[in-house]
Amino acid sequence: MKFLRTLRCDLGKTIVNPGFLGAVILISVLCFTASAYSDVETGKTYSVFEAIFNLDRGVIQADYTLSNVEVFSYALSGYITMFLPIIVAFPFMVSFCAERNSGFMRYTITRTGQIRYCASKFMASFLSGGLVTLFGVLLYGIIVWNVFPDISSYQIPEEELMTILSHGITGRVMKTLLASFLYGAVTTVPAFFIGSFCRNPYLITCLPFLIVYIWDTALMKLGAKGIENLDFDIYDKIGPFFPYGMADIVNMAEWNTRAKTTLLFNGVYFLLGFAGFCIVICRRTDKGV
Repeated sequence: MKFLRTLRCDLGKTIVNPGFLGAVILISVLCFTASAYSDVETGKTYSVFEAIFNLDRGVIQADYTLSNVEVFSYALSGYITMFLPIIVAFPFMVSFCAERNSGFMRYTITRTGQIRYCASKFMASFLSGGLVTLFGVLLYGIIVWNVFPDISSYQIPEEELMTILSHGITGRVMKTLLASFLYGAVTTVPAFFIGSFCRNPYLITCLPFLIVYIWDTALMKLGAKGIENLDFDIYDKIGPFFPYGMADIVNMAEWNTRAKTTLLFNGVYFLLGFAGFCIVICRRTDKGV
């Protein structure tokens, strides 16, 4: 019960602030940068923004990939993959750095205990990152649901429709929202760890962006090199180690080796981030200040 009270307090400080609302809006805006349509004649690719304002309505009504449920499922692509590490860390780090720089952190640790303090902060950062991404994608979904046609308005054969919506519209939406929550939650781990030894909120939010960018780029280059060497299974091998692996696990058709590896890798990733934070905080003789 004491842990839950501490967590509720930390989560309240994280969510009930303008930074959380701003992050939700930014994530929603970034969702509109996802690719929605490719014109085979001109080779031009349209983002969701461009599809809304530049595509002819007849084109939208003729291609079911521009239906609301399909466009909603594109949310976690585009520039959101690049800037999410900065945005999801911002709400938590604003309150955390304010507590630390004011010296109030010393009294909080003394009152709650170091382990409970670290566990509460970890859960607060995990939940806030997941929730801010989920709400941002949900806001995006509300808009596209009212802008793009319903999939039932398209002439799609029943067999093909069953393949497209194997879990129904509700299932498709819930899977996208769950992937959003997991993606956002995982992305907070680097910033959470860096916050244990860094007091500057700008460094805490920007360094994870650099780390995740290098991490993702290295794996993409490894994948491209594998394809050059005719290793067409390369992405099955390296897929579990991408920063967005936990989001992919939601959309996997079966519980296979890749899914198990993804879950194991991210479990170790969480534990290392939490353990690193605890070690740094608990080793400090100044109670973290």
